Amino acid sequence: MIKQSSPDKVRGRLVKYKLGDCLAIRLGNGDYLGALMTGKFNTYYNLTFMAFCKHSKPEMIDYELGQFFGTRFGSWEDLTYAVDQRMIECHYTDKNSAFEKIGSLDLISNFISAGYSYLNDIEQILEYYKAELPIRIEKSKNAEKFPEIAFVSKHLIEMKRIMK
Repeated sequence: MIKQSSPDKVRGRLVKYKLGDCLAIRLGNGDYLGALMTGKFNTYYNLTFMAFCKHSKPEMIDYELGQFFGTRFGSWEDLTYAVDQRMIECHYTDKNSAFEKIGSLDLISNFISAGYSYLNDIEQILEYYKAELPIRIEKSKNAEKFPEIAFVSKHLIEMKRIMK
């Protein structure tokens, strides 16, 4: 039998971030990325990135009115939203001063994961972000033009879709 780990602990120690926490990630060039903590699995945080990469630190309004990396499932009458999750070790994130909690959002309970993969450090985060953002912008524009494809592929989804 596999023992379920606590969502708030890793190896008996409390983790720093919780579901719904809005994080600013300071990059080496002085820019900031926005990310949302969308879960924890064993010793990893699940981070969902926002369409936010600027020289200024994000504020709560940027999260509340922003867009996240995700997709939709279902139909226009019965929508389910999915978040794209990147997993990064809790220990790395908790000890790294480049990660800062800006605030927290109250999220709905029924969003799902659109997919996940592991990232090891800030360099990999930036590499992933730079590759992924243009794809999501283009596919989101296409979904607006052609609603029948709005349930396929990677999109930028309004944050209000997963907030209570």
